[in-house]
This record gives sequence, structure tokens and C-alpha cells, in this order.
Amino acid sequence: MIQLKKITFFLVSAAFMMPALVPAPTSAAVLKNISEYEGERCNTPPKGSGIIVGYFSGFQYGASVSHESYYKVSRYRCFKNLEICKGWLYTMNSLYTDAGPPTISRCFIR
Repeated sequence: MIQLKKITFFLVSAAFMMPALVPAPTSAAVLKNISEYEGERCNTPPKGSGIIVGYFSGFQYGASVSHESYYKVSRYRCFKNLEICKGWLYTMNSLYTDAGPPTISRCFIR
């Protein structure tokens, strides 16, 4: 009888320790194959609509024959999926950051 209590105690305490032994899920990697033209052009959706909005504002380097200059790049897109929005921001940051860091680069839910 004493042996059975020890085994039961061991199994119950092991069951409580199991969640601590399981590693926490890692965050998903950002999608890197999203086009800069992904998403839909849209006006600012109303608050509480649940629409995911991606906004990017930065600069692109442009060289012409007579001088070098920077052009402002500003994009506002609506998405159905937060992962696609984050992938779109990755693409935009990769394409339009030759003039330094972007001024605004974020995804948010309206």
C-alpha cells in the first residue's frame, strides 16, 4: 500500500511538471516572398472594423544624369492577414531603405 502511494504521488507531481518541460512555441518567421504590390489600396477603415492596415513611409535613392536625389516612397495597404502584412513590410524595408531607416513602418488593426 505504501508503494502504491509513492507511485501515485510521483505520477501526479510529474504531470504538473510536464508543461514546464515543453518548450514555448517560437514566433513564426516573417514571410519573405511577398510582393510590394500585395494587399489592396484602401482608405482608412473605420475603427473596430478588424481590417489590418500596413503603412510604410521611407525614401528611395534615385540618380539622374545631372544630380543625385532621394524620392519619398509612401504606401498604405489593407490586408486580411497579419502575417502577409508583416511580410509586405519586410519587402518594403528591403527595397526602400537606401537613404536610411524608414520614417514609418508598421502593421496595425483598425
